[in-house]
Amino acid sequence: MYMKNLGTVLKELRKDRGFTQKELAEGICAQSMLSAIENDVYIPNADLLVNLANRLKVDLNEISLAVNYPISENDDFNQMIDQLCKSHQYQELKDFLQQDKIVAQLQTTQQYQNYYYYLGVSQLQTNNFDEAFKSFKLSLAEINHLHLDTISRLAYLSMGYIYALKNQRTDAIDSIDLAFRNWNEYSYEENQNSLYYLSALIYFKLNDYQDSTAYLVDGIGFIAKHDSHYMLAKCYFLMARLAQEAHRDDERLEAHRRSNLFTELYNERIFTDF
Repeated sequence: MYMKNLGTVLKELRKDRGFTQKELAEGICAQSMLSAIENDVYIPNADLLVNLANRLKVDLNEISLAVNYPISENDDFNQMIDQLCKSHQYQELKDFLQQDKIVAQLQTTQQYQNYYYYLGVSQLQTNNFDEAFKSFKLSLAEINHLHLDTISRLAYLSMGYIYALKNQRTDAIDSIDLAFRNWNEYSYEENQNSLYYLSALIYFKLNDYQDSTAYLVDGIGFIAKHDSHYMLAKCYFLMARLAQEAHRDDERLEAHRRSNLFTELYNERIFTDF
């Protein structure tokens, strides 16, 4: 099955952000090197990949969806949420959701669940962690715990992320376990790609790089299995951050580990002469 690899993902992300190769490469690497990376001639080392991610403004802590869930029968409201999420305007999203006219039109259990999920995301991204936790919990108030839909799993992981930020390891890991309950009983949708990424991010925040890497490897395989590319960029960049963090250890051992890791993931050799 075809899977977009690192070079393709970087190229698409660069174009989406409006960078030329020269602009993206400036001060980071030679343009010829970036061209080689985008054409999958070379795999960048961790430091280079993280620097490219920073310039592309890929936020590893951001919770985003491929397709947003409706909160209303009013398409204008749903389109506004979609617009604010895609433009990462989380304060504006929070202000929009807290309007009386928005709350008043909520009718179904699913609309309430979606509403509180988005409210939680807006609060989390504006660093209101306690408020966000309460909102995610409200989004799970009336769910079927035996047959979780994707947004319920995302809410559990969002709560797990908040636990991780507070260094509450047991609760964070329990949230991951809850999010993957009965995982074999599902119909695929692209938003599920985020589940592996968020789990890896939780372990990353807990400084558990081995389990973080394991979820990324599983996630990249999951994305490939479903012929998708959504979340691949974040998975690759978080993998690079994991390799970068390993510089705390002996550099020779880290380089060997990184080489094995990228070879396993991309089935290519690393070019190390930067």
